[in-house]
Amino acid sequence: MNSIRQISGAVSGAISQTQPPNAKKTGKGDFMEIMKDLTKEVDDKLKTADQKVQEFALGQSQDLHEVVVASEKADISLRFLLQVRNKLLEAYQEMMRVQM
Repeated sequence: MNSIRQISGAVSGAISQTQPPNAKKTGKGDFMEIMKDLTKEVDDKLKTADQKVQEFALGQSQDLHEVVVASEKADISLRFLLQVRNKLLEAYQEMMRVQM
């Protein structure tokens, strides 16, 4: 769970550094809000997967298929978020190289 907070902090830091202080927020497409929502969604999927694994381990659930599906959803979501973060950092680094 700490890795999600670290990723969220890195994404937030990279975005806040690239956004001018007088930038206007637009209606639906506010990028920062989209990234916050994505991070929260991934965190929720990870928590759900952890809960299902714990329930299965304690014998409260007998549905192994449900546990595996929840774990795979969480894994795919986390890998997607990491790729988005990596692309954002690459774009930021490229912008810094161009400005010099």
